[in-house]
Amino acid sequence: MSDLDPGMAGQPDLELSVAAVLANNQDVKMLLRVLGKSLQDSLGDRVEIRRAGGGGLLHKKPDELQAVVVRLDPDEYEARLDGHAVRCSVGRSSGGIRIRSEQLPIEQWLHRLLSALQQEAVGNQAARQALQDLVVGQ
Repeated sequence: MSDLDPGMAGQPDLELSVAAVLANNQDVKMLLRVLGKSLQDSLGDRVEIRRAGGGGLLHKKPDELQAVVVRLDPDEYEARLDGHAVRCSVGRSSGGIRIRSEQLPIEQWLHRLLSALQQEAVGNQAARQALQDLVVGQ
């Protein structure tokens, strides 16, 4: 069985997983592209990849990645490009209304995202696949 089998005691070490994701994707734009694509392939419409608006000579290309949003009830994980940096937040909603939003460094954001995927993977094949793609795929 895989180390990612949630029924096994040997769950992936999230600290090592976060370090691996960050080490293999030192370019933040590439990190978000890989993260967004990998999660979208597994989780479908629970992942939104936002692209920058285009138009004109001074504007970004229309296909340039701007943010990745992952919805794992009740939380929404967002990583947004801000120049050469990434701004990460975790928001919680209740009844369609955002009740809390927390800004986090990317390392903590990735840890929380992987932890949420790990918890959801117990009963959800798509989350299990997303977690495996992120941890093993790196």
